[in-house]
Amino acid sequence: MEEEEEMRRLAGSGRRGEVAGGRKSPESSTTLSSCIAPWYLLCTVVNCKDELAQYYLMECIIQVFPDEYHLQTLETLLAACTQLMPTVDTKIVLTQLMDRLSNYAASSPDVLHEFLQVEAFVKLNNAIGKVIDTQIEMPIVGAMTLFVSLLTFALRVHPDRLDYVDQVLGACVVKLSSGPKLEDARAMKQVVALLSAPLEKYNDIVTALTLSNYPRVMDHLDDGTNKVMAMLTIQSIMKNNSCISTADKVEVLFELIKGLIKDLDGNATEELDEEDFQEEQNSVARLINMLDNEEPEEMLKIICVVRKHLMTGGTRRLLPFPRLFFLLSGGIGILCFKKK
Repeated sequence: MEEEEEMRRLAGSGRRGEVAGGRKSPESSTTLSSCIAPWYLLCTVVNCKDELAQYYLMECIIQVFPDEYHLQTLETLLAACTQLMPTVDTKIVLTQLMDRLSNYAASSPDVLHEFLQVEAFVKLNNAIGKVIDTQIEMPIVGAMTLFVSLLTFALRVHPDRLDYVDQVLGACVVKLSSGPKLEDARAMKQVVALLSAPLEKYNDIVTALTLSNYPRVMDHLDDGTNKVMAMLTIQSIMKNNSCISTADKVEVLFELIKGLIKDLDGNATEELDEEDFQEEQNSVARLINMLDNEEPEEMLKIICVVRKHLMTGGTRRLLPFPRLFFLLSGGIGILCFKKK
């Protein structure tokens, strides 16, 4: 216990010089990364075998030491996280670490090369996967929270790496598919945050449509939450004036918003609030105005895709059809004009 108390004193008071070999300046990151601090601190944490002490000390390490330190010692730090006692809430520890690193990445473009040098995303992704796999008692909301933090990190550090974004979404699909139907409201909220992050980052639904795992995550939402996410998707399109110009992308888009087009859980539309129902249908109708292509052949393909989806909605969902007929008449007119 004396060793644990000493570690608490050192970490809590921020006296990094006592464990970092007398680090004198913030520029000496190379000295810091090779000093005894990671080994001394983290070995003590792992070996103390006290749940509260492990959690407290890991929290202190993340809060007290600078961002550069965490990057240079990331592999050692993550290895310690995977060796904590099963009863330690590793989710909070990892989330705090990723949130701090995400904020550091967002602070200046000049620091991004540091993340690339240490392959931070790969290491974080591997560590999170290991923690989720080994801590089988972790609630589903805990896993979803980790995925949200990892996705936020990827979007801030690697905004051009859509494969990283899709990789996180894919891991989420695997986790959701391995258990019972998602019913936890807190976990559902985290999934919505996960799906909303790419829309907020790119301000372009077309980018989200290229993510193969995006619709697969949405498939795990309940009917009500699926509709919420579908409305957010349409609002993003309208806000950013995004034009969907190919039949393939329209197909993916209408799969995403299918909760507004047909009943997913077999619930009768009569159970819906009439005002909400009308707003849903108006949103779908407005969305149709955002579908356009100068090539009449492709435009007709788009119209056929939209018609196919709208026909699954039943007789109550007729409001979007006038917009579709307007598109159809315009497409046919352009096609006839070109043939002349």
